Amino acid sequence: MDLSEVFQWVFLSVDVGGVVVAGVLGGMVARERRFDLVGFVALALMAALGGGMLRDVLLQSGPPVALTNPYYLGGAVLGAVVAFLLPLRGKWWHRFFILADAFVLGAWSATGTIKTVELGFGIGPAMLLGVITGVGGGMIRDIAVGRTPAIFGGNTLYATGALAATIPAMALWHAGHPSLALIAATLVGGIVCTAARWYKWRLPLNDDYSLGRTYRQVRASFEEYTRMREAGLLRRPRTEAVEIRARHSRRRRGRGLGRGRSR
Repeated sequence: MDLSEVFQWVFLSVDVGGVVVAGVLGGMVARERRFDLVGFVALALMAALGGGMLRDVLLQSGPPVALTNPYYLGGAVLGAVVAFLLPLRGKWWHRFFILADAFVLGAWSATGTIKTVELGFGIGPAMLLGVITGVGGGMIRDIAVGRTPAIFGGNTLYATGALAATIPAMALWHAGHPSLALIAATLVGGIVCTAARWYKWRLPLNDDYSLGRTYRQVRASFEEYTRMREAGLLRRPRTEAVEIRARHSRRRRGRGLGRGRSR
């Protein structure tokens, strides 16, 4: 057995191991929702195989690998059974699944990217399908249980880690090192996702931002600036400008009191 065959077996082991982990994570969601065994298996299949099957359907390069290799279906079902039989609670289980999920995300992003460029597609499609391979299963799982997919925001970086993993995968594949491409992408994706969990990195949210609102704010600030310039306040020291404003305010109040007395 030469080095390439050894690498293929190692890659298959890692990939199927990732399927088992994703199946367990899907089963844990089913446990939270109090599903039966069918629900466990269904969510495990979606979470573990959804991204890869979606990628293969979009590439139209033959049947999805999840349907041609029995290890993938078997691994997903095994993950569902493990989640059904074992509660898998506690701090150490939680940490293990965070690490495993992060590095599986990097590996799957790499496989999606490499498979796309091998079929002759460009950089943009390769990055897109790499991210879909990494996060598509979790997105389908969340939609199936009626909740907003976690990758859409409000949590630590996930899709960003998958996107980061596609960069070394493409670079090293074009350099003629597909084995290093898979290893480097797995490490990059896993480290980015794990660091995001540890340091609570998040992307900025849209807090009711719009171009129209920004334009109105800028216009109001410009009108205020114009009034101050016409009043000569901008050419005076700051303290003097404050005194002038206070003097004008006292005069207006004085006029109001005078009108009140005359009545």
